[in-house]
Amino acid sequence: MVDRALLMKAASWTPEQKALYTSLVEQLLRRNPRGRRLIAVEGRDGVGKTRFADALQVAFARAGVEAFRASVDDFHRPQAFRYRQGRESSKGYYEDAFDIELLDRVLLQPFRMGGSTGFQTAAFDLATDRSIEMEWETAGPDAVLIVDGVFLQRPALAGKWHAVLLLEADDRVRGARMRARDGAHPDVAHESHRRYREAHEHYERTVVPRRRAAFIVDNTDWRAPRQSFADSC
Repeated sequence: MVDRALLMKAASWTPEQKALYTSLVEQLLRRNPRGRRLIAVEGRDGVGKTRFADALQVAFARAGVEAFRASVDDFHRPQAFRYRQGRESSKGYYEDAFDIELLDRVLLQPFRMGGSTGFQTAAFDLATDRSIEMEWETAGPDAVLIVDGVFLQRPALAGKWHAVLLLEADDRVRGARMRARDGAHPDVAHESHRRYREAHEHYERTVVPRRRAAFIVDNTDWRAPRQSFADSC
């Protein structure tokens, strides 16, 4: 049964949001109409991944499809491991920040298996730097899992997703969002962003996520997001 409270969240959408979210869900369902489906929503910090992925869950609910949400941020490694290559290391951020093996073991694999297999949508609390215990969830045979986060097309996650949505936004907008969210410097070229910026540059250079994504969305104006197009070469 679809959660009516979830459906009510669409009441605040702009016409542009409603049109895009509805169109994306229709396209995703045409690509994979049945079975357990895994959707990734990725992009650089401040592009609006969490808000967008939440909206997709609502759009799936409006289409009568059971959808679950998770974030890679809830699969961080403990601080001592995250910073083992140095607190400012971009290589360390890319390689050590997230427990991809745990994400795959307790969420992606069991969700994709279907049946009565249980899965966990979170395993770590970043604020307290502690692992968390969640009850195992189950889903119907035709459910969707939407995961937001960074580096979701990295080699360790290759072949895991039925579709990847890559979000982009103007650097000034991303900076303003990060400042409002957690007090970060509003200029994404500032030295304080170097660890994350260089990690993303490495990821984009080696994986070329824009070329591999099924959908690209310009989310500079989150109230009027628009579908873009992948690179052709």
